[in-house]
Amino acid sequence: MNVTREANNLRFEIEEKQAGQSIRDFLMTYHLARKKIHELYMSKKVQLNAQIADFNKILEVGDILLIPVFESEGIDFKPQKMNLDIVYEDEHLLILNKPAGVMVHPDQKDGLNTLVNGVAYYYEQKGFNERIRYIHRIDTDTSGGIIFAKHFMAHSLMDYQLSEKQIRRWYLALVSGNLKTRKGRIDAPIGKDRHHRARRRVAKNGDQAVTLYEVKKQFKTYSLVELELKTGRTHQIRVHMSHLGHPLLGDVLYGGVAKVGKLKRQALHSAKIQMQHPMTKENLSFSIPMPLDMQSLIK
Repeated sequence: MNVTREANNLRFEIEEKQAGQSIRDFLMTYHLARKKIHELYMSKKVQLNAQIADFNKILEVGDILLIPVFESEGIDFKPQKMNLDIVYEDEHLLILNKPAGVMVHPDQKDGLNTLVNGVAYYYEQKGFNERIRYIHRIDTDTSGGIIFAKHFMAHSLMDYQLSEKQIRRWYLALVSGNLKTRKGRIDAPIGKDRHHRARRRVAKNGDQAVTLYEVKKQFKTYSLVELELKTGRTHQIRVHMSHLGHPLLGDVLYGGVAKVGKLKRQALHSAKIQMQHPMTKENLSFSIPMPLDMQSLIK
């Protein structure tokens, strides 16, 4: 489908795949909340062929649908100058390589020193006056890829894709010891640890958690492992690898060695993301370079 930006609107040129459905149904394919669809209807700003759109109108091939997704909302976090490592950017997406030691977002909207503050500053400098919409999070001491949506349609659809496991994420970890099997599947539910507020643990009554792993390289006392998340539980990889008896290097919370070489944090990096573009439907794949503290241990 041909999707372009036109002023504050997304311009959709309707093709055969979208024809035959109402405008309301078209919006629902992006998994917008009914409240949001009603808000768009009441605004009278959605246009079909340069006219105020009737949401019950059936779309035809060649129709031009304009949806106001870039109207000024106001940046909702405090801007703070920060060097951002941009992996990919277009009108709809921003994908960043988060450094270790930086939180994704603050506990309060007026907090500082997090990745979203840097994104807020970047938006401000670009004249992009929109909310900051992160699709997922990673731990403060984990480095690697984070996806941001630039408008509500991309956000709604990617939230759905994430919940339906259509966004695939791979991590690289350095773990203690050498694993007995080179490939495996860890299917072990994760719950809170009653004895430690910050910890999670494998628990029979916990939430389902599935991680796939493959050993990429073995060293004398540790291994480089690639892991794919099939669910997204808090500390999932850290808990699962500790449960296997191979905690991450630097991960003292789950039994890892406190410091190895230049590494002063858990050796975990979000290294690869595969997804379908929310607007163009193009299949995208991003590889995010491993930081120097981990690289120094695999050379």
